[in-house]
Amino acid sequence: MSPGNQASESEAAAPMAACVALEAMRRRVCLSRLAVLTAIAAGPVALGVAIISAPTTAGAAAAAKPTAGRTTAAAADPPGCAQLFVGAWLLSSAGDATSAQARRAQSMAPDVELPGPVAGAQSKPQSVIAVRSAQREGGTWSVTVAAHHADGSVCYYADGAGETGDSFTLGAR
Repeated sequence: MSPGNQASESEAAAPMAACVALEAMRRRVCLSRLAVLTAIAAGPVALGVAIISAPTTAGAAAAAKPTAGRTTAAAADPPGCAQLFVGAWLLSSAGDATSAQARRAQSMAPDVELPGPVAGAQSKPQSVIAVRSAQREGGTWSVTVAAHHADGSVCYYADGAGETGDSFTLGAR
């Protein structure tokens, strides 16, 4: 072979190698685009599947019957009601029966008298917390409520609530 022919073959090999590399890059770009478009298209497809299968799931949940039990007592939350009542009662006064706290206490337990002003009585409580509750016979609850005062003292009140949390009796401990 002549030296001129050898030079032309090596010159031709360099563009061929560049074409092969460019073709490989083009394939990678096409595959990447295909993967991204597939991921984007999967979102609406997944949403459609979820919408189609949702009524079946909701129907099965609606078909399940609730269990019988003490749902009214649990829904009324006697410890929470007792805590609200004792807090309103302690913040109210017989001298001001028109205050919001006095009206709340009277609406929750009309038979319980509001506390009257007493010399040397505890200050208004900083917090009121239900600390113990127990369900008794006949659907009534016994709830012990603690009132924390600014001077560090704690007073406990026993509150008997009806089954639905709508009637109260109160006794200090």
